[in-house]
Amino acid sequence: MNPQLQTVIDFVKTERMQVILILVFVIVSAFLTVNLVVLKQRDTAEQNRNQRQQLESSRYANQSFMNMQTIADHERKNLQSLSNEWARTAERLASLQAPVSTNIIDYKVQLYEIRERLQKKSEELNITLIPTEFMDDSLTSDEDPRARILQLNAVELLANLALDRQIQQLVEIYPLSAIQHIDQKSQKTFTEYPVRVECDVDFTHLYSFFQSVFEESQFFTFRNIRIESGPTLDSKLRVKAILSTLLFD
Repeated sequence: MNPQLQTVIDFVKTERMQVILILVFVIVSAFLTVNLVVLKQRDTAEQNRNQRQQLESSRYANQSFMNMQTIADHERKNLQSLSNEWARTAERLASLQAPVSTNIIDYKVQLYEIRERLQKKSEELNITLIPTEFMDDSLTSDEDPRARILQLNAVELLANLALDRQIQQLVEIYPLSAIQHIDQKSQKTFTEYPVRVECDVDFTHLYSFFQSVFEESQFFTFRNIRIESGPTLDSKLRVKAILSTLLFD
């Protein structure tokens, strides 16, 4: 055996070295015990103490079971009342209804029917309806028929609004991309369907057009509006606006 290795082994076997090793073991054990047991238990005790204090300071801490049952019933009634109020508000503000059917054929049929209805109405009111082909009847496989039908319904609703206010002529009306509105929890609350409208109107019927905002039976929003001089003497004003209808799913 190597003489140096034998010397080291003999040194380790000495009583002094064994005492040193025992002390090192004790110190390491104490360190691990403090960090892995004592401090962890102290943190757990602190968390339990904080939670106990929160429970003791709670409004329900000194309530009897019957009182807590009464409070719970009251909160449930408030929740039901708020839910009913939201449902009534959504029903009142919603200017669109979700379509029953959402396939391509239904979209094309509805597009044709709406074109016919608007054309007939404009002829009865003697109002020029320039954009007779206001939406494309083509629909690709990756497009959602439901979204297109809702856009189509928004166009008809706002076109009827403009025609009923006796505009001189409807120059343009076209749907824009839908806008999703979400709450603080990232839950969808309602969808806005904006439509770009351009029409010629005189001063009297422009006021009537603006007044329709306050009618209870009509609900829509103005995103922006621009009023210019009309292109002819007969067309006094040219109105360019983006109006939106709402859908609560």
